[in-house]
Amino acid sequence: MMLFMINCYINMIYAFVYFGQLFMTLTPPHWCAAPNELFDSDLNLTLEQIKELTVPKDETTGKFAKCKMYQVNFTQVVGGNMSGPDPTWPNTTCINGWTYDFSLYYPTITSQLNWVCEEDWKPSLSQSLFFVGAFMASPVLGWASDRWGRLPIIVATNVMGGAAGVASAFTNSFVAFASLRFLVGMTFDTHYTVVYILLLEYVSSEYRTIMANVPIMIFLTAGLCAMPWLALYLHDWSTFAIVIHALQFISLSFPWVVPESARWLLSKGRSKETVDIITRAAHMNKKSLTPELIRELEEFGNKQKNAKNTQATALDLLKTPVLRLRFHVLCVMWLVIILAYDGHVRNSEHIGSNVFVSFTLVGFVELPADFLTMVLVEKVGRRHTTSITLVLSGVACLVIAAIPETYTTSIMALAVTGRFLITMSINVGQQYPVEVLPTVARGTGAGLIHTLGNLTGFISPYVVYLSKIGHYLPYTILGLVSILGGSICVLLPETLNQILPDTLEDGETFFTGQGYCYNPCAGSRNEDGDRELEHHTYIDSTFQALISTAENTKRIPQEEEVRERVA
Repeated sequence: MMLFMINCYINMIYAFVYFGQLFMTLTPPHWCAAPNELFDSDLNLTLEQIKELTVPKDETTGKFAKCKMYQVNFTQVVGGNMSGPDPTWPNTTCINGWTYDFSLYYPTITSQLNWVCEEDWKPSLSQSLFFVGAFMASPVLGWASDRWGRLPIIVATNVMGGAAGVASAFTNSFVAFASLRFLVGMTFDTHYTVVYILLLEYVSSEYRTIMANVPIMIFLTAGLCAMPWLALYLHDWSTFAIVIHALQFISLSFPWVVPESARWLLSKGRSKETVDIITRAAHMNKKSLTPELIRELEEFGNKQKNAKNTQATALDLLKTPVLRLRFHVLCVMWLVIILAYDGHVRNSEHIGSNVFVSFTLVGFVELPADFLTMVLVEKVGRRHTTSITLVLSGVACLVIAAIPETYTTSIMALAVTGRFLITMSINVGQQYPVEVLPTVARGTGAGLIHTLGNLTGFISPYVVYLSKIGHYLPYTILGLVSILGGSICVLLPETLNQILPDTLEDGETFFTGQGYCYNPCAGSRNEDGDRELEHHTYIDSTFQALISTAENTKRIPQEEEVRERVA
């Protein structure tokens, strides 16, 4: 239960850290500031009259220009009693700075440092550098979680990311802000992924989908929906940054309330700590462990301690053909999903007239999408759910690209549909590596997969930036990539109701013999005997996970015998 609560907390933090920078760098409505002489009280001009007089309008849209102003002697113009500006007047850049409209917005670092017009590339670059940090650090931190344990890395990444995030609130230059966001990016993916791995390593196959998706469905959705209004309520980007990152320091309490992964401990031969955790879990469930079972766990741990595959690396995933293919497909899947998901979320800023309402609506899509994901993955499996939702999401994007930009209602409806489908894809996609990769290389492999995903996270802000050329460009790219990625995902194995692989040998031999149309719910038991674990109702998920390990290695008594001993 404690692990479940921690996962709920981490999901909300993930929403804040991942998308919080979007609300730090929002660009409020702006236009060129007028010369000071026009604000003379003797002229008796309102702010709207000054804007009409100094800022030209776009000939096609009729909207005020953001980066141009008339270049005339305004004192003479006003003195000449002209009724309005002459569209033939020469234009110039915003030589007096900019005026920002904060009626529906608030001061952001973009307005504070004037990252607009010629410098409007800075918000996108700072966000891309965030993903560069994740790209560089994720494989190292993933390896560290396999080497030193899940729990120390969870705490370290949260503390480091929280400190850098709070510090970024006090910056007053692009270099300082981008550097600190780079440090936040180094930690954001790992502090979420390792918690996710830790949770699933304790959960039996029958509860994986629920335990993995309920925190996302409720708490990630709550974080996404609350974040725009929290930023608007605080009405200052610096305060917003401090609040969302200070929450990460709660992780300092984790060592006292969260157990280390029993699977990881046993794979490292640390059988005494494993037995202590299992004993506490059994005690909480009013059960007891027999001395014989404890002795066999210790013997198994000692053998694992001396086994060659306990120090597996990402390179070991590439040495055998089956694992190599699966690892490559997982990488492609995550590259596509992150590009499409991040692109959909960021492009919500350009949908509708109010970014706060648009982001909330698009964020709320997480709730029904997560619920439908939990249903579909149990009915049609992981593979087909991932493939179908990616392809349909791509189709929705291509339809948007074909619709005129003036059809805002249709674009909004299709954009929400695309976001709904890609949300389903990412929910299954982040569970897939945990179930396919073996325990000895799960953290390393998942870290490397997420690293490659962050590479497309670096690209996604620029894909969205292409909307300046035409609204159809981002959607065309997202659509084509999603369809391609969904087609490739049929090469993945189906992992529904399967035991998690622990060793490299398990990873190479598990899930074999499946066809591309294999439906785990249509036939009888899989030849690996996965359905036998579906009726476990004793002790808790911790003990069930270790039973799975024991059954795979054939070194600990089978289910029926263990049940008799525990009873």
